[in-house]
Amino acid sequence: MLTIAAEQYHATRYRDRKPSPPAGEGPKIGLSYTPEIAELRRAFRFAFPVAEMMRVREDQESRAQANGRTMVNRIVHRTVLTNATERGVTAPNNDTLYSASWLDLSAGPVMLDMPALPSRYHSVALLDLFTDHKAILGTRTTGGRGGRYLIAGPSWRGPTPAGATLVRSDVDDLYMIVRVLVDGTADLPAAVSAQAAFRIEPMFNSPSRLMKSRVGSDPRSLLALVNEALGRGPLPATHAERVARFAAAGIQPGGVDAWERLAPKAQNIWAAKLPQFRAELKEGWLSVGTARNNWTYPKPGLGQFGTDDLYRARVALSGLHALPPEEAMYLVSDRDGSGTPFDGRFVYRFKLPGNIPVDGFWSVSMYKPDSDGRWFFIENAIQRYAIGNRTAGVVKSANGETEVIMSDTPPAQGVANWLPAPSGPFRLTFRAYLPGAALLDGRFLLPPVQRISSQ
Repeated sequence: MLTIAAEQYHATRYRDRKPSPPAGEGPKIGLSYTPEIAELRRAFRFAFPVAEMMRVREDQESRAQANGRTMVNRIVHRTVLTNATERGVTAPNNDTLYSASWLDLSAGPVMLDMPALPSRYHSVALLDLFTDHKAILGTRTTGGRGGRYLIAGPSWRGPTPAGATLVRSDVDDLYMIVRVLVDGTADLPAAVSAQAAFRIEPMFNSPSRLMKSRVGSDPRSLLALVNEALGRGPLPATHAERVARFAAAGIQPGGVDAWERLAPKAQNIWAAKLPQFRAELKEGWLSVGTARNNWTYPKPGLGQFGTDDLYRARVALSGLHALPPEEAMYLVSDRDGSGTPFDGRFVYRFKLPGNIPVDGFWSVSMYKPDSDGRWFFIENAIQRYAIGNRTAGVVKSANGETEVIMSDTPPAQGVANWLPAPSGPFRLTFRAYLPGAALLDGRFLLPPVQRISSQ
């Protein structure tokens, strides 16, 4: 996990932001405070990441079924890099191909076959419904050697086939995300070929359990969806006892009709306050990290959140499925070195040194916020959504420095180092896959982004 040096960790947040209140409460946007409101707010933050996971599941499974397939215990490969048309998962990357599957281990394990990819970054992340990572297989953990992995739930007691490695999960429902690096446009066919070698096969013959509840914006739908998901199998040990405290707020594993059994007062609070509860998450992890040069470094616990429900919920809205820091560092910024929020009508310069301590790859991505607080790529004339150490045509200085120019119109000096911005607010995410120790412990810091002129 991230361990920024003590003398750096206490750096101030952005100059025009107040520190966040304790994790148990957080900001209250015009809300009166009562114990009942506070308790439902806590219940919402506990439930929201599960609801987001189910939203993604419903979207992905419906698209798979439209093509005569399923994503339950079957892997689906996306063979193009994510672009501005994708709205399924917030803050995606444009560096790797994605493959995914929703694993249901209640009837038995699945076998994962991974190819040997010693020279291409790849990872297979297994997440539970609360967005915690149960295991990560790939370049960092297996050395790119490939192999067979039997992924089994908590009740499985059968043998592990010869030549396979057992990966034990304490829950039955897992989301599997495969990331395979693409080294530029010319490399895409080879990356797709490598991606196709990731396969899963159920080791049993049993019908998949499908979700019956559907995503909705009202509290009745929220509770039904979350409760059905939580009732499908054992809860992670971190939450098995905690969930009981939210029963009066309607969080009841398996209780798809919990809304009907709620006290009228609780129903009224849910109906009145749900939009504000959600709005409180909009700043995402910009408000739950340490600011250095107006880049927010994530606080410990990313991808392994423990009982920090506010942190988990904010990341679920603005960076769902984020990897733990030892696999990938995500540094985010929404303002320049002077503390002024980004606006694409101005021109910005970001000078990246040539000695960034990463063992995998790095990139800086451009995002525009939507009204819900999620972040997505924007359409632009050159179809560029990120600049990284593999971007073709980027001009570097003699010392290896990369100067990225950001604005909503092409710069006068040409587009080689241009990262197109929207004509308004934007956010940057710097990704460092397989970060080195100097980045993890805070000895290496990104420089601030500088506004250099107006258009």
